[in-house]
Amino acid sequence: MNPSPAASGDGASTRDLIRRISEDVRTIARDEIELLRGEARRVARSAATDGAAVVFGGIVALIGLAILCLAAVPALSPVLPSLALRLVVMGVVYLGIGGSLAASFALRLRRNAVPDVAVPVHEARATLQGAKAALEEGGRQVHA
Repeated sequence: MNPSPAASGDGASTRDLIRRISEDVRTIARDEIELLRGEARRVARSAATDGAAVVFGGIVALIGLAILCLAAVPALSPVLPSLALRLVVMGVVYLGIGGSLAASFALRLRRNAVPDVAVPVHEARATLQGAKAALEEGGRQVHA
């Protein structure tokens, strides 16, 4: 039995449709991956720049705090007569302030360094749903 020309034409057009849709899906997937890469690069650059600024600002602030602590050591002589005790107290204050500042900036940097992938993921899902619907619609037209 030879298939009728209409049946073979519908089969060829369905195959062409599926081939085109699969090529389109591959192209869209490549584009979405490229968008994600671009977003990741942007976030990495931003994090590196912010990190460098935080490190530089932290160094300057810690130097200033060290100078203040050095000035506080002689000022504490009426309260604490021992020089060693005054140095230890100011060292603890210096470490506590510096550590808490570094921890707060590190938390803030971690929060801001998360890439926003919600839009590309939503677009990819919508594209796949559209491709699926087109395949289902094409299958219904061939069988009708």
